Amino acid sequence: MTYQANLGAAAALGLLLLAAPAAAQTGPGGGQGGGMGLPRALADVPAWADRLFDRLDANQDGAVTGDELAVLSRGPVGAMGGSRLRRMIGQSDASNDGRISREEMTAGAQRMFNRMDADGDGVLSDTERPRPPARPASPAMPMPAAEPEPMPFPDMAGGAA
Repeated sequence: MTYQANLGAAAALGLLLLAAPAAAQTGPGGGQGGGMGLPRALADVPAWADRLFDRLDANQDGAVTGDELAVLSRGPVGAMGGSRLRRMIGQSDASNDGRISREEMTAGAQRMFNRMDADGDGVLSDTERPRPPARPASPAMPMPAAEPEPMPFPDMAGGAA
């Protein structure tokens, strides 16, 4: 998987998970009118970026800052790749002032979409849509053998039989 595909997968996963941990940061009307899932069509990206911006702009000052992006590095979202999503959103700061405007967020989301849209048709097919990273497998517990080994019995001389 390429670096861009990894970023896309992290972005999609983080955005799908963003709805629950960022509930405290929901702006007016947040959570209504659609979920945070990645849009399938390029035409839907601006509205999606607006919803994402509203969810992240906790103090509603018209800019998303590093403090507001910190929610992506904590808890379940952080454990599932939210830090990579945070870096991707941080790259949207075209003015390099440490504040991401709504317009910068939209432009960054459109760039992300275009990187994922391999055939350039403006629609993400199932093969172009990022997949969430697989959950790590639980460590396997050693299972006893079907036929247990017989216990050695000491002989009268003190050795094993």
